[in-house]
Amino acid sequence: MASAQRAFTAQAFATLRPVPAFLTRTHEIVSDPRTDHIVSWSKDGKTFIVWKPEELRKLLPKTLGLFTQPFASFVMELNVYGFVHYGSGNAEGDYFEFGQDGFQRGRPGLMHTIRQKENFGRYRH
Repeated sequence: MASAQRAFTAQAFATLRPVPAFLTRTHEIVSDPRTDHIVSWSKDGKTFIVWKPEELRKLLPKTLGLFTQPFASFVMELNVYGFVHYGSGNAEGDYFEFGQDGFQRGRPGLMHTIRQKENFGRYRH
C-alpha cells in the first residue's frame, strides 16, 4: 500500500507543476487543423511531423513568441524536453518527425510529465 500511495503522490505532484509555455503552444500548433500542411500529428497521434520546416520557422515567432532563430532552434528546444527525432525525408521530400511519451494528440494532460533534461541548462545561453 505504501508504494501505491507514493505513486499516487508523485502523479498528483506532477499534475501540479505548470506546463512550460513552449510545450503548450507547440501542442496547440500541432493540433490546429489550419496548420496541418505545415505540421501535424502522425496517424497514431504519438508523434508529430513537420512537413514544411521553413514555413514552421516563419510561424513560430508569431505563435510561440519565443523564436526568431532558424528551425534548428526549435529542434534544440525539443531536445531540451527529451523529444526524440524519429526520421527525416522520404521520396516526396523533407519532413521531420518528433516524439515524446508525454506529448500526444488529444492528451494535453500528459505534458505535466515532461521535464527538461537535467544537464542541458548548463550549456544554454
